Amino acid sequence: MANEDLIWDVPYHQAFFKTSHNSFNMSIRKQLDHGVRGLEYDIHDDRIVEINDFEVYHLPKHVDAAINVDGNPGDLLLTNWLVLLKDWSDSQNNEHAPITLFIELKDCIVDENNEPSELYGMKKLNKVILDVLSPNYLYSHRDFRKNNHQWPTVRELKGRVIIVLTSYWGGYWASSEGGFESRLQYLKNCLEGEDDICFVSWIEEDRGKQKSFMKEKATFWKCSIELSTKHYEENVKLQRPTRVDYDKIRMGRHVKTYYEKNYENGFKANFLATDSWAKVEYAKVFPWSL
Repeated sequence: MANEDLIWDVPYHQAFFKTSHNSFNMSIRKQLDHGVRGLEYDIHDDRIVEINDFEVYHLPKHVDAAINVDGNPGDLLLTNWLVLLKDWSDSQNNEHAPITLFIELKDCIVDENNEPSELYGMKKLNKVILDVLSPNYLYSHRDFRKNNHQWPTVRELKGRVIIVLTSYWGGYWASSEGGFESRLQYLKNCLEGEDDICFVSWIEEDRGKQKSFMKEKATFWKCSIELSTKHYEENVKLQRPTRVDYDKIRMGRHVKTYYEKNYENGFKANFLATDSWAKVEYAKVFPWSL
């Protein structure tokens, strides 16, 4: 088997993908052209009644959103930031490795903006996603469930987008804002085969009575390598494709140690998210598949 086949024919959850943090801070097209295949959007629902959409930004007054920068949308609407991914995919004839989009819930979505009948705003989120990404573009949790919870190969996922719901780092505080409850409700619906468009991520600092349920049932984990290695035996027993914040790790040191000691034994980090995705050190420090 040629080296190219070894790259493309590995199952999705065994591949590594260059990943950015707060991706909306820079040109999305530039990142994708540079080989980034893991992106992160922070979304807010403060104006959802007014605009019938979510908005993409992190800081107050959205000073960090790179609007109109090198092909980015001219506004904050999540719809248009998803259209950007679809248009870029079309420009590549859909021949690229799958794009994994982590959506962080920055606002409470259990509030006056979203009635409980709306699944705490998640049905609205699903509609926004499905209005842009048809089944030809989206690989949903429903597809995963119909495939008996087995991941296809990277080749089989060419041209697709996979969306994962998270809360921001430090899930304890996110819990107080509804991030945990929202992910928990969405996960329960996924397990019942309802509204299961996105995947759900457990976060290392989640708290509450349902923490163990979330940890056991979620498909993705969001944690730091340094903390994860403290729970190595437990993590090996409950393997998940894991998104890791690379910014919290000293360049090179922990990543290499982590790979050498743990990867071949089963626990792996597939998405090392960083603001430094364009640096040579980032590309050299880990055995990237794609």
